[in-house]
Amino acid sequence: MVLDDQPADAHFRPLRTARRSKLVLAIVIGPLLWIVALAVVAVVVDRTDSIEVGLLITAAAGVTAAVVLAILTRARRREEERYADGA
Repeated sequence: MVLDDQPADAHFRPLRTARRSKLVLAIVIGPLLWIVALAVVAVVVDRTDSIEVGLLITAAAGVTAAVVLAILTRARRREEERYADGA
């Protein structure tokens, strides 16, 4: 969304970027969580309720992703408003 008083190429740029350690943790932890989920499913496969457990894991992953994305979106909007007001 471009406002009339802003140039068309104006984009939000945070004053400080994410620390490298946070980026590395995000890149490493995501796949590790999927490996843990696969290991749990592999252990549960011997049980009769394996389909239900797989669906629960999938639903939990979806809910977790939605919550995290909502928190990140809200934090980004707050930061945009904070620096837009000060400019």
